[in-house]
Amino acid sequence: MLKEFLNQQVTILFIDGGSISNGTLIEMDERFVKYQSPHSLNIIPITSIKTVNLQTEDKPNATVRGFV
Repeated sequence: MLKEFLNQQVTILFIDGGSISNGTLIEMDERFVKYQSPHSLNIIPITSIKTVNLQTEDKPNATVRGFV
């Protein structure tokens, strides 16, 4: 399932509550993920990952429309 996020900017949340963001998943196998941020290259065991979130751009001028 993580293969969908290859070469995309993601945020990784870890089981221990930590997180890492502003980086890209560049490679993966059945045990590890390589995550490259502007400052470092991390090799992360898949067993330590809780969730992976795709980072999307915020739209500051977007309006919310709904029904009352």
